[in-house]
Amino acid sequence: MTDLQLKVIPGGLLTPVGRKRKQLKTAYITDTRLMGVLAIHAHFILTDEPERKDFHQFYYIDCEEGGLEVYRSIRCDDYLDAAGELQEIEQSLIGGLGAKQVDLDEDQLASILCFYTEFNRAHGLPQPDNAAEYSFLLERGDRLSPDEKESLMSAICGPIHSNYQVINYFLMRCIGQDYRAAARLTRGNFPIDIYSRFSRASFCRNVIDLQREHEDGTCEYLCESLVEQSGQYEVLVSHLTVNRLKVIDFYHCSGFKVSPAEAAMMLAKPEFVTVYEVMLSEEDMENNIGELTITFNTVMSVHDNGRLFMAFKDNNAHVDSASFMLSNDVNGIYYLTDFGQLIVAAYSLIEIRHMENKLRVSPLSPYLMITGKFEFKEPIIYEFINSDFEDFYDFLDAIKE
Repeated sequence: MTDLQLKVIPGGLLTPVGRKRKQLKTAYITDTRLMGVLAIHAHFILTDEPERKDFHQFYYIDCEEGGLEVYRSIRCDDYLDAAGELQEIEQSLIGGLGAKQVDLDEDQLASILCFYTEFNRAHGLPQPDNAAEYSFLLERGDRLSPDEKESLMSAICGPIHSNYQVINYFLMRCIGQDYRAAARLTRGNFPIDIYSRFSRASFCRNVIDLQREHEDGTCEYLCESLVEQSGQYEVLVSHLTVNRLKVIDFYHCSGFKVSPAEAAMMLAKPEFVTVYEVMLSEEDMENNIGELTITFNTVMSVHDNGRLFMAFKDNNAHVDSASFMLSNDVNGIYYLTDFGQLIVAAYSLIEIRHMENKLRVSPLSPYLMITGKFEFKEPIIYEFINSDFEDFYDFLDAIKE
């Protein structure tokens, strides 16, 4: 009997997507470098694929300490084939950044990924799962000239319009030990690492007080900043001098620790709450959950007794203020409890009415019944979310007592 001569012919399915021929169709990055985070969406065409030829990549980068944290991808026949999933990923990674989109070419995309891949290696951070899918970009290497890198960095930092922006961004980057970005906001030679003892700290609040304005436009400011690290709070008083939208001098004046209760008072602001009863079955609500994510432009997170949908502002104008608060990038929240309640909360009457109106004209409107409206002197919704209560009214009874 003659032996069979078998030969394996590689098929398209055996070729990893990272090794398939690709053509970049579009790519963008957010202009949020000064906020300390970046997100990227790249859309490739697999040129040797008759089907499932669209290849979408999403990246999320923490510029302070996390580096290249998240990578997700989708292959589909066209955009409409996976529109819902694409919007869901884009919303979850980008929706809360208040960003504008900066177009990228393939060299710029490769340069950014090479930089943050090396950042991960240098800091002992793991690469995201499925890194082989974007290895072709790393193999392309960093081909940008120094001038091209400077131009790209300027674009992803976004425009600066005021001294308030300069100061808030500068202190935010210094507290995060992101000196590469902080240095872009300075001119001259002075230390910017005076708060290097902080690690993974949050820049919660900053109040800027103009002390003196010189004839040449140079302004001196005193800043009182509330910083949180591992549940501990501290107030830092700093002196900054700004000229032509650049920090030209910076030093620490004083500081003191504050208790969580004192920090809560500093961060307190009124909260307006509207409670709805949801007259839908659990299955029907699951089928309509997209109304609270994509339609309402929210980012969802899961909690023990429900799901939280954060509605963020579409820009970072809250940084351009003499009284900066980290939480001021939020328009409001929708909290859908497992008990069948939808709790809507915002920090002003205008915002709560805007959120109520969006619900009123949504497909969910016929299935929602208002059961109560409240105004609180300070936010309590997060206390409810982190409590063991399922019913919001039971929670109110408990805190009244």
